[in-house]
Amino acid sequence: MPLKLALRGLVTWAIEAAALAVLTRILPGVRVADVQIGLLAVVVIAGLNAVLRPLLVLFAVNLGLAPFALIALASNAVMVFLASRLVPGFVVDTLGTAIELALGLAVLNTLVSGLLGINDDDSFYRNVVRWLERRRVPVSDLSEPGTILIQIDGLAEPILRREIEAGGLPTLGRWLASSSHRLVRWECDVPSMTSSGQSGILYGNNANIPAFRWYEKPSGRLLVSNHPRDAYLIDQRQATEHALLRDHGSSVGNIFAGGAEHCVVTMSRLISESGHFTARAQDLYDYFVNPYNLYRALGAMVWELVVEWSEAWRQRLRNVQPRMDRGGSYPLVRAVTSVLLRDITTWMLVADMFSGRRVAYADYLGYDEVAHHAGPATSDARCTLRKMEGQLRQLESAARQAPRRYRFVVLSDHGQSTGATFRQRYGETLDQLVHRLMESGADVQLAGGSGEGRGQVHALLNEAVKAGGAVGRGMRKLADRLDLAQSDAVDPATRKRAQVEQADVVVCASGNLGLVYFARQPGRLSLEAIERDHPGLLQGLVQHPGIGFLLVFSEKSGGPLVLSAQGRRDLNDDRVQGDDPLASFSPHTAAFLRRLSSFPDVGDIVVNSALDPETAQVAAFEELIGCHGGAGGLQTSPFVLYPAEWGEPAESILGAEQLHRFLTEHVAPALPADAC
Repeated sequence: MPLKLALRGLVTWAIEAAALAVLTRILPGVRVADVQIGLLAVVVIAGLNAVLRPLLVLFAVNLGLAPFALIALASNAVMVFLASRLVPGFVVDTLGTAIELALGLAVLNTLVSGLLGINDDDSFYRNVVRWLERRRVPVSDLSEPGTILIQIDGLAEPILRREIEAGGLPTLGRWLASSSHRLVRWECDVPSMTSSGQSGILYGNNANIPAFRWYEKPSGRLLVSNHPRDAYLIDQRQATEHALLRDHGSSVGNIFAGGAEHCVVTMSRLISESGHFTARAQDLYDYFVNPYNLYRALGAMVWELVVEWSEAWRQRLRNVQPRMDRGGSYPLVRAVTSVLLRDITTWMLVADMFSGRRVAYADYLGYDEVAHHAGPATSDARCTLRKMEGQLRQLESAARQAPRRYRFVVLSDHGQSTGATFRQRYGETLDQLVHRLMESGADVQLAGGSGEGRGQVHALLNEAVKAGGAVGRGMRKLADRLDLAQSDAVDPATRKRAQVEQADVVVCASGNLGLVYFARQPGRLSLEAIERDHPGLLQGLVQHPGIGFLLVFSEKSGGPLVLSAQGRRDLNDDRVQGDDPLASFSPHTAAFLRRLSSFPDVGDIVVNSALDPETAQVAAFEELIGCHGGAGGLQTSPFVLYPAEWGEPAESILGAEQLHRFLTEHVAPALPADAC
């Protein structure tokens, strides 16, 4: 290892020296007297970064998140500027030039290292993280294997399998070819989305999560899964004693904590019980200790913006259908989720392994975000998926150096279906259709969104702006300067919350699933009450060509009914009149809908879009080309790739709670027999 580290250091030295030579010709404020001075300057910069920067960043963790990020960003430039004062013949005229030089060195280092196949696995800074984390190894039996669970959000099993067969994910392909792992499709619940999936997987309990966003009649409150205050409340309600991460666990980038003692960028842990912003700079130290990480991420994010703009332009040029507008804040959100959050997540998982944590669960959002806007099977989304290969290699390499043996599980919480949106097809949104059919002056409001990744980035911005102390003051100044309060950089759903909560009728959209609530009438309205109070509404909905079926509760039948234009299905006894409304859907859809109908907070009317049986396309009630939340298409076909030594599941995995039971058999085998 010392020899390998020394050789890597020499190669990096040569790369840095060459990069410095290139940049002296580009940046007018940088001068190097000769080759020897350039080599010496690189050594001094590296030495300062190795000795002073970790101490400076360690000091900065006590100043709050915003000052910490600024110091971490600026410290590398400070080291460059300081080196210019220590090395005669090496001149950097201003701190601004030092920032440009530091960024240029990081970008060129990354490009050349990538071309030469050099990664960070054996870098000096990776070893710093290894040393730091081993000093805080949890008290547990290191002879027991640990488990790293990697969630690739929104990825359907058929798309993953095709990508592996095409060679796009060689690490996963090698695991399957060597028979070390098995790949199994499972069927997720309806609603098919992250909060239901994660709650079921992590807690073994996803009851009464009827959609990604829903309205609570008793409290008059709109709940949105990836808003920190709502996520905190939902997490408290769903938590169980047999949570998957309760044994020295770590939650990274998730909505829920899953019982973990260590949480980083986890929505339900961004605020405290009192509502204060709790994101800690200490949690990100392991990532920022490397002087190049943030600079590399910034460079890669800029490139990701270029890629997004070119891909969107290509779709327009080729008149790809279906497609949607990919402007606004989406390109920036894509860059954050596909680069910055991805890289932070990987570094946090590496740190978890170096510290010997028993189990860690992390959510990678990049594929899901791009698939929402480009389509789940497009080259745009698949290119984002292929970039996971680098993350898998880093995690596999780190596991070889960890204090305990680690097993890897790769899974998804749901898939995605595709199709032109409901508004694109029919010229109106679901709330507008409901309002038109009601023929009254009722105030009908839509609660929708624009992707989980965008919601999480917006939630971070919102919470940082609202935070107290230096974090809040700094973010409020930035928001005022950039006029974020008036743009979609702050989640529009947040600004609309009060308007929705005061409406007479609330329509909550989650992909191609819609929940309709008559907010001023307590309890769930029955089919008979709706027909009496709003004649023509149900008939108008089922006759609409964009709607596949409705789920309502009938007093007459004493249970849930599924209605369509051609027939109905009584879910009590599965008796069908006319054509079966669920004939084109999975055979298990009826059972999922029966359970959904039992949730106290389910809508008075549950609406699922039409499904084209030939193309498997659906129509989202949000403005998303790739969607999930309801039934139809690949959105209910996620996967789990797990160690082959675990054997075959005893039965087909139907629903996230069943997946939780399968995982806990192997991740937490010491659970009491009746825990699940």
